[in-house]
Amino acid sequence: MIKYIINTLTKYGTDFIVVVCIILFSYVMYRIVIRWLLNKEINNLINGRLGKSFSIRSIEKLSANDYTFFLMSLLLPLFSLDYESFINLIISFLIIVVVVYIYVKTDFISVCPLFYTTGFQVYKAILSEYPKEKEQEDPSVRIKAVIITKSKNPDLDDDYRGIRLISNIYLVIKI
Repeated sequence: MIKYIINTLTKYGTDFIVVVCIILFSYVMYRIVIRWLLNKEINNLINGRLGKSFSIRSIEKLSANDYTFFLMSLLLPLFSLDYESFINLIISFLIIVVVVYIYVKTDFISVCPLFYTTGFQVYKAILSEYPKEKEQEDPSVRIKAVIITKSKNPDLDDDYRGIRLISNIYLVIKI
């Protein structure tokens, strides 16, 4: 009986340690990659080497449903596979890689909750690089976008400089 309890605890303890290690490794890698990639772009925006000047016309936070779907699709392989086999571990990593690849290719990567752990905020916004008079004449000059910014509460009266990362996702800083 005691041997069964020890074997059970050892098996679940090992599984728990593997899952925690994968989550921590993923978290650290996301933080490093996000900071490494976006800090270069932010420095270029600050120095004026890249990007355009924008005004934010409207802004709203992303839905929590987007984040939970993202998290569940990444965490499900971690909890649903048995890690006693190296093949199962490789399959789990491949599933995660495929899910992330799909998110990137479908421009859904903006809902990655790890942006918040690196100090970035993600919003749905309407951007414009034109004056309001031009927008009234031609509303098509407005851009519906998802913005990634360091500003906690972007003010609609401020001016911003931004660069398009992919599709309708923009990195925006206050100028």
